[in-house]
Amino acid sequence: MLQFVKAFVSDERGEDLMEYGLLAAFIAAIALAVIIADPLGLGTAIQNAYQRAVDALNAA
Repeated sequence: MLQFVKAFVSDERGEDLMEYGLLAAFIAAIALAVIIADPLGLGTAIQNAYQRAVDALNAA
C-alpha cells in the first residue's frame, strides 16, 4: 500500500490537465462574479438583448 501511495504521489502524468482545469474554473468563477455583481451593466445588457429577441419572435 505504501508503495502505491509513493508511486501515486510521484506520478506527474495529467498534471497539465489538472492545471488547465483549475485555470478554467478560476476564470469561470471570476466571470460569474462579474455577471452577478454587474458593475458594468453586463447582466442588464444581456437581459435587454434577450427581451428584444423574444419581442421580435412574438411579433413575427
